[in-house]
This record gives sequence, structure tokens and C-alpha cells, in this order.
Amino acid sequence: MNHPYTSFWHETAKFKTTEIYKEQGSDIENKEFDILIIGAGLSGLNTAYLLMNKGYKIGIIDASSIGYGTSGYTTAKITVQHNLIYDYLIRNFSMDTAKDYYNANLDGISLYNEIINNNKINCDFERNDSILFTTDKNNTYDLENEYEAYNKLNIDCELKENFNLPFPISAGVVVKNQYKFNPLRYLFSIAEILENNNIKIYENVRAVDIISDDKPYKVITDKGHIYADKIIVSSHYPFDRTLGLFFLKLYAEKSYVIACKTSVKKFDGMYLSIDKTVRSLRYQQYNNQDILLVGGGNHKVGAVSEESSYYKELEEYVTRYFSKCEILSKWSTQDCMSYDKIPIIGNIDKSHKDIYVATGYNKWGMTSSAVAANIISNSILNNSEKYNNIFSPNRNLNVSLNSVKEFGESSGNVVVGLVKRFLVYSKDELKNLKNCDGIIINHNLTKLGVYLDENNVFHCIKPICTHLGCEVKFNKAEKTWDCRCHGSRFDIHGNIIEGPATISLKYYCVKKEELLNE
Repeated sequence: MNHPYTSFWHETAKFKTTEIYKEQGSDIENKEFDILIIGAGLSGLNTAYLLMNKGYKIGIIDASSIGYGTSGYTTAKITVQHNLIYDYLIRNFSMDTAKDYYNANLDGISLYNEIINNNKINCDFERNDSILFTTDKNNTYDLENEYEAYNKLNIDCELKENFNLPFPISAGVVVKNQYKFNPLRYLFSIAEILENNNIKIYENVRAVDIISDDKPYKVITDKGHIYADKIIVSSHYPFDRTLGLFFLKLYAEKSYVIACKTSVKKFDGMYLSIDKTVRSLRYQQYNNQDILLVGGGNHKVGAVSEESSYYKELEEYVTRYFSKCEILSKWSTQDCMSYDKIPIIGNIDKSHKDIYVATGYNKWGMTSSAVAANIISNSILNNSEKYNNIFSPNRNLNVSLNSVKEFGESSGNVVVGLVKRFLVYSKDELKNLKNCDGIIINHNLTKLGVYLDENNVFHCIKPICTHLGCEVKFNKAEKTWDCRCHGSRFDIHGNIIEGPATISLKYYCVKKEELLNE
């Protein structure tokens, strides 16, 4: 199921062989593989590429279409500069942990260079500096600490105050020789390479459960059972509720992006602010035009009542600093955030050495997906572990003030989501419900989520998330039902847009007269 908005990447990249994959979903029953990869995004396909032609029979399934998961809804920066990460790692873990994190991401960038150059992939892969900045002098201390951490790790960097931008900056830390690209042009090219090497991708096949009692493992999907000796779960948020207990390790955060033409001269570099109001800025060339990508508006999924305000804020920001602009596309994205700020990559738990997971990228999925591909493929190929298992899903969670705060807020979201399912809602507001809006009501002892479409037709769902039973809420900006607990999202018919839920919401056929006249 596609997301509510189409991203700039979907409008600028086309998949040549989509029809091949559309026919394969019904042909999955009782398939057997040496390796099954669940998720056809950058993590899954990069890993498949590294395992290609190594003697394994590999299959890949995806709940949606190639490119319509998280990989297609990004700002597409390939960089080792992941916000204020290195000073944090040194202070809360160790210098060795920070070095391993840096080297793993450096190797991730090298992997992209190798794949793109060896296969001559046309994906607008371009070298660009990455800049962390602040517009608030009170935040320069944090940038100085990060700069010092870079120097300890021998990262090529520069601390500056003067930048050629249409808005003032108090300070910025520049990391040289990073990259940007069109992620879907890259992803579609890798998919074609895999197809040419006899690795099939089965679209619109949703994994529901893994039966892991015996080998080969059995993967239950909505199109039939699949069997595999090794499984790689790269489906953004792991869908299995028991293996790994990821609902205790992750929370979902949402942000927004707009792509636009402006009348201001292009600046160089990829920028990210560390201020309370986060702003991500970079240019992307398309058809000999420089397109500005502006992101921001971070918040936990389902935690705000009016998401359209975030798009409005971004548009106002562009108008204020970049004069007249033409909005080309806008989209939102959800990121899995780990409580200790380190991605979760490796064996899903200590009891299942042949089930791997890649998640918790903390908004840096482009580089982290390559890190995951390196780690998991090396493990399967019995190559040596280079990064001291700092990414292991079974690591001891570092308890810092930040992680305690995030865990507390996320736990509060879960409690609110669970408690709300027991609240009784009035039907009085139904009479005032406007077109293209939704509310929750009680009807005949049953709670209903009701959406009124543009044709005055009611669409009713059971508003209880099928993942862990939290109540969903209506997202007016994107016309979806969102779960604040772990980030599952559903369309107005209850179909899954975003996991970890694996079962759609129940859809009810209720006549308008019955709802209004009871």
C-alpha cells in the first residue's frame, strides 16, 4: 500500500521492470530459499547484492512495491555526520565505540562508491560537504564539542562561522567529501542487477510471522508459506512481536520534507540544524534545474493533533528565506529510533543465529543500510567482525539521561494509546463531521473510527491497532489512521501503510443513516 504523498524521488525515478514483479506475488506458496530477505529497500537489496553469486538461492519479499517503503521517503544524504553523535558516543560509551561507528559508516560510503562505479549506475551520485549548524549562539558549545570529537577521530572537518546562505548561522561544523544521490534511481538499478543474476523480488507479499522452532524456518505471509535456512528482516520496523522484543527497543519518529523551485542562487553542501526547530536543507539537480529539499518538523508518531501545520511551517520557512517558490512535492517519513542512538544490526537474538535484523537507523538510513549490508553479509559469509558488535541487537542498552527520557516519553505514548481504547466517545460530533475528516465514536457497544469522504460516504474501521492493541487516531493531513505506540499506520479502509502491524484494521460497512439516526 502506497504512502499518502508521492515523494520527489518517485517523480524522478522510474522502474523499468515493475510488471515482472507484480506477477510474482501469487507464485510464493511453499517456495524454498537458502536466504530469504524480508524488505526490498536499500538494506535488503544492498545485502542481496553482496551475497549475490556466492552460491546461495536468495529470495526477496516486500509488503508493498519496490521503492515505496522508507527508502523512497528520505532526504538521501550519504554521510558519516549523524547529528551530534560522536561526542555522545565518546561520553556515554567509549572512544573505541565512536571509532567503530565512524569506520562502519565510512565503509558504508565506500560500498556505495564501489557498487555505483562498478555498475555505472546513473543515480545523481555527487560528492558534497555535510554541515551541522546552529542559528542559536547558545548551541555553539555543542558544536564545539562535536568538532573536538571529530578531531579525536581524525575526521576531516572544519569549524566555521561564515556561510554563503540566505539566512544567518551562528556556527557550523563541516565534514568533507560526503555524498548525495537519488535513492530510487539507485534502488531500481540494484533491483535490475539482482533480477539479471536470478534473484527474484516478490512484491506485495506481507510477512506476518516467523515460525522459528526448527530449520528451515517457516515464514507465514499473506500469500502463502515460505521456507528458508537464513532470514534477514530489513522491513524498517521488525514485524514479529516476540523475536527480539523490538517494541521495547525502538520508537517511531516522524518528519516532513518539501521539494521546491526557488529564486535564490543555489548553495553548496548538505545542512542540518541542531536547534530545537530542526531544518534539513540540500539541493538536488533534476533536468538541469536545482531543486531545494527542506525537511523538519520532528515529533513522535501520533503525538500531534494537526500534522498539516508542519508542511505549512516548511513552506513559510522557504518563502521567508528563499523568496518565491514553487512546491513540487511534499512527503512525510517515519524513522525507527533506538534508545541509545546506535542502529540495531545483526542476529535477532541469541537463540536464532540464522535470523538477522536491520533497524533503528535514527534517521540515517542511507549510510546505515550499507553498514547493515556489510555486517550481515560478512556474518553469513563467515568473514571477521570488524566493529566489535556495537550494533548487535543483543548488546547491553546504555542508560543515559537521553535514553531514559526517550524511553519515558515513548512508554507514556504507549500507556495513552492503551488507555484510550477504553474511553467512551460521544456520537454528537458525527453530525458536524466535515468531508475528508475522521473521528472515533461509540456505536452499538462498538468503537468505530469514522471517515467521511468527499462524496459524503462514511468509511468505518475498528480503531485498535493490530500490533499491540493501542488506539489509533486520525491524521487529517494525510488521511490515515496512526498508532502513537509503535508507528503503525493504516488508510481509511484499514489497509496497512506502515508496520510493525501485519494485519489490517477491520473495515465496517455502516450506512450513514444508521450512524446518524441511532
